[in-house]
Amino acid sequence: MKILGIIPARGGSKGIPLKNIKTLAGKPLINYTIQSAQKSKINKIVVSTDNKKIKKISESAGADVPFLRPKKISGDKVSTIDVVKHTLHFLSTNQSYVPDIVIILQPTSPLRSTKMINNSINLLKKSKSTSVITVSKIKTHPYAAFWYNNKHLKPFRKDFVKYSSRQKFPILYYPTGSIYTLWRETLKKYNSLYGPKIKPMIVKDEIELDIDTLYDLFMSEMTILHWKKYFQKFR
Repeated sequence: MKILGIIPARGGSKGIPLKNIKTLAGKPLINYTIQSAQKSKINKIVVSTDNKKIKKISESAGADVPFLRPKKISGDKVSTIDVVKHTLHFLSTNQSYVPDIVIILQPTSPLRSTKMINNSINLLKKSKSTSVITVSKIKTHPYAAFWYNNKHLKPFRKDFVKYSSRQKFPILYYPTGSIYTLWRETLKKYNSLYGPKIKPMIVKDEIELDIDTLYDLFMSEMTILHWKKYFQKFR
């Protein structure tokens, strides 16, 4: 079975310039994702980037970077599905390569393990789902939120008093952005990365950090360097 791992890594980032190749605990951020993918059941890894520095570093780490992404799909408003479609079209046209399974791995999730990647593949195969995504139980619940309008706060829900205690909140999950695993047919049939039957891979014990700010980068480095030792103190 052909399993393709796509790592979308554009060069532009408003928060941290060239974020995807910033040094994290001694190596470029994107290398963590490439290396976890290399040890997994993924048998082809492609980095989609518009930046020559990212291309060079990714190739040095062993990933395939067969193109530089065109400008029309390189801006911060470009959707992930457009990047995936472009990659699949390029591989089909230029390499006669058509995968059975597509896995999207954001390079901003350096703590994602090889085990998690393999679990997502196994779950997709065993279930009758159209996709598998990593999710975590939501911490800041929208029922406790407010709109800000006309200089005053307005409850997001009219019956917010009913949910004055967090124990009353219905359990919700949010995508961590770490792993999106889907059949190629899901994209073809539904024009979606999800399809109608989304199977969750609930992240409990694994630590999930999505790097968006400099503080996130700091927290990820501290976790990589110190978390295991610190965690052992309280077991």
